Amino acid sequence: MAWLLCSRGKRRQPHMATFDLDADTHIIRLYRSLHHGFYRPAPYRLSVVRDPKTRLIAAPAIVDRIVQQALLNEIAPTYERGFIDQSYACCRGRGPHRAVLQYLSWTRRYRYRLSLDVHRYFASIHHETLYELFARRLQDSRTLDLIARMLAAGGQVYQSPLAVAALKLQDDPVPPGCGLPLGGYLSHWSGGLYLDGLDHYVKRVLKLLAYLRYMDDFTLFGDDRAALEEARETIREWLRSERRLELNPHRQAVQPTAQPSTYLGFRVSQAGLLPGPKAKRRLRQRLHNADTLGPDRLARSLRAYRGVLLTIG
Repeated sequence: MAWLLCSRGKRRQPHMATFDLDADTHIIRLYRSLHHGFYRPAPYRLSVVRDPKTRLIAAPAIVDRIVQQALLNEIAPTYERGFIDQSYACCRGRGPHRAVLQYLSWTRRYRYRLSLDVHRYFASIHHETLYELFARRLQDSRTLDLIARMLAAGGQVYQSPLAVAALKLQDDPVPPGCGLPLGGYLSHWSGGLYLDGLDHYVKRVLKLLAYLRYMDDFTLFGDDRAALEEARETIREWLRSERRLELNPHRQAVQPTAQPSTYLGFRVSQAGLLPGPKAKRRLRQRLHNADTLGPDRLARSLRAYRGVLLTIG
């Protein structure tokens, strides 16, 4: 099942097609290595993209994608039941377009917004802290050991010469035991899990109802500027003490919602939504890469864009 999910919409890609020729043999071999405890993640395939921000993309090997997909198929629903409704990054049936529409709704309702994000988020995720979050609900030692090996393999990405050069880590290296690579199912899903505690803290302790998060981008809305500024300082301390993270120093100002803003690639104002430069650029990329994406994945992508454009139109 995990292999079918991994390959859906990607079978035209050369490496996927090659794997598919002898998929049964590969999967049986993978099962045996997991069963006997011999499985070890392969090195990630690294590439640098500029969109326009420089990012290091780490693509796991196909067998590692299958393991990650199978793992999340089993354990993710247990954790996702505890996610708040306004966490949009990981759960099925959510996503960036639903987040944008909620952001627009609260822009029209409240006077002020406070948009925050985490400085160097994925590179700063602490493996031991993340492991403890998994271990709170997951009791199986073999599965926890598998997760620990995957986290360690992902952290090695930031020690590579390409990562150091592309991300300019010479003066501020990523410490050992930290970092999730950008790429792979487990990294993306774990990035959502890592700040689930912040979601509950904001909603239950700070009692801020108008709050939403997409990965490490989170926004608070309200009618009291001073209350939002106080919440920012409280959140800063929580992130430091509970997750070893720092807020991005360049995004900490409370702004009036009457002032338009950019959120997840869209231009948002009280009048409505417009596709921003990032949304237009990504749509052009998807159309340009139509042959690579395959018909199913391209159709899903275009339906998602069509739904948002109809909503804002």
